[in-house]
Amino acid sequence: MYCKHKDPPPEGIIGPRVNYLSRLVRRRFNEVIAEEGLFSGQQDILFAIVDNEGVTSSELSSMAGVSAATISVSVKRMEKAGFIIKKADENDARISRLYPTEKARALPENIRYKMNALEETLCAGMSGKDVLRFSSYLQLAIKNLCEQSGQCLAGGDNIEGDENK
Repeated sequence: MYCKHKDPPPEGIIGPRVNYLSRLVRRRFNEVIAEEGLFSGQQDILFAIVDNEGVTSSELSSMAGVSAATISVSVKRMEKAGFIIKKADENDARISRLYPTEKARALPENIRYKMNALEETLCAGMSGKDVLRFSSYLQLAIKNLCEQSGQCLAGGDNIEGDENK
């Protein structure tokens, strides 16, 4: 009924249910990425290259918040798959700049379209008000955990639509 791998945790137990939902969403997201010919995580790197044509690997590493080694492996894979091309810098041939191919330029829109469809599936059967309420409850849970850990993220305490204030 839910997932061929494992039944969801019982009702009333929030943490395991959120974790279960997260795994289902992540699994579907990875399927979407794979349908486009990417490995999980490469979409952020590719989006950064599409948005910043001519970026260097070291600049990309800073933008994406991943190690230079991870960028190197991903760039090689994406270059081999035909998503990006490397060109020597016009002023310094020692520097390689990364550019998206036409194939890559279409991906952000394709992925966003599929993720919007996933969002619709996720919220099927919910009214607009239910979706806002559900989102508000999730945001409240995020805020509570961030505050408890002392590691609040920017916007972690911004709860919109909380009717219980």
